Amino acid sequence: MATGRTLSVIYNVLNQIPFADYVIYSNGAAVRDLKRAKNIYTEYMADSVTRDVVDYLEKYPVYYEVYSGGKQHAQADKAVYFKNKDLPVEFLEQYMKSINNHKSISDFAKNNNVEKINVYYFDGVYYDEIKKFLFTYPYIDCTSPVSGDIEITLKGVDKAKALETVCGQLGISKDEVMAFGDADNDIKMLEFAGYGAAMGNADEKCKRAASFITLSNADDGVAAAVEKYVLGKKPKLLVSACLLGENCKYNGGNNKNESVIRLDKYFDIVPV
Repeated sequence: MATGRTLSVIYNVLNQIPFADYVIYSNGAAVRDLKRAKNIYTEYMADSVTRDVVDYLEKYPVYYEVYSGGKQHAQADKAVYFKNKDLPVEFLEQYMKSINNHKSISDFAKNNNVEKINVYYFDGVYYDEIKKFLFTYPYIDCTSPVSGDIEITLKGVDKAKALETVCGQLGISKDEVMAFGDADNDIKMLEFAGYGAAMGNADEKCKRAASFITLSNADDGVAAAVEKYVLGKKPKLLVSACLLGENCKYNGGNNKNESVIRLDKYFDIVPV
């Protein structure tokens, strides 16, 4: 699983997929080996960057969280600035139970390894001003998967880089990877994967980055794509054997063509 959330709020989801071996969390800042209960990759924000971002946010009446140690941390008295737009109440109630509150979130952030900073601001008064600063600050990467939300990681840290790290450790090429996403924090991951699938309800930027588009979340789009491209039978394609590297030409050679060979991703190739 690849998520922008922390470990502490996704175990209810992981319990639904007990066969999962790894989880990429905090937008790629860490990868957890679930079977061995240990992190195999972390990429924290530089202390100087954390200080700059936090000092900037402290100027505004905004609610933000600091992700550290697989948990989210916040300042309780800043919760009044959080304005819910469309998140389900049941989710928020469960989410609030997992937050670690501090007297000063600024002090906590400056003295701990920070995976990600998440800004929640739905009123819009300062949103454009804050967004302009964060999206142009040179040492961080920002995404906004839902309206009014800004996710901040160290420059170069994203789900794609974390996924590439896992693949490298397992000896899996990106051509063998299928990834699904529906928001802008999934785009680089979809571009990395050999099979990058955007959900039918994904935003347009996400769809443009994908190799194909499946059904929506509500219509079991992940299952539909897996059944079609992984479990289903590929259509047969007749190919001249010499293009596949077989020495069957009149002169004893071949016309091996790598582009044709790579079509086996999509077809059951039958040499002729």
